[in-house]
Amino acid sequence: MGDEDFMRRALALAEAGLAAGQAPFGAVVVDVDGAVVGEGHNTVAADCDASAHGEVVALRDAWRRLGERGRLGSCTLYTSCEPCLMCSAAIVQLGLRRVVYAARGTEVPGARRLFNADLTGAAEWAAGRPGWRMPEIRGDLLREEALAVMARYDWG
Repeated sequence: MGDEDFMRRALALAEAGLAAGQAPFGAVVVDVDGAVVGEGHNTVAADCDASAHGEVVALRDAWRRLGERGRLGSCTLYTSCEPCLMCSAAIVQLGLRRVVYAARGTEVPGARRLFNADLTGAAEWAAGRPGWRMPEIRGDLLREEALAVMARYDWG
């Protein structure tokens, strides 16, 4: 399986979130051997947890399955939308190897970006810190499909 296959899984999770009345964001964590080790979708409203973004839910799932934080460093995160600043901080702190996203954070209707920051800015900041590394980032993969899912959510 390749990047498009894993992104399609992240988009399917975004669809599941949408069907559950959640914001349509899904994510998948894949290990270096190509096995899905974590996945999830946004559960902020259902869990009354502002940190339960799709990426965080998937990272929590992966950490539980892998049993140790260090093993996340060889993983790739596929997400239906560019991670926000909170998710970016978690990604960089955990030292993920790669992040692949579909839609851009600026394309979320009504998005308000804290400090006008995004994944790339957070990763570049981390690259300048001892012991932190910048993940490889690939954006805009299946972007139009992600935008179509987001367009069906009531952002009001």
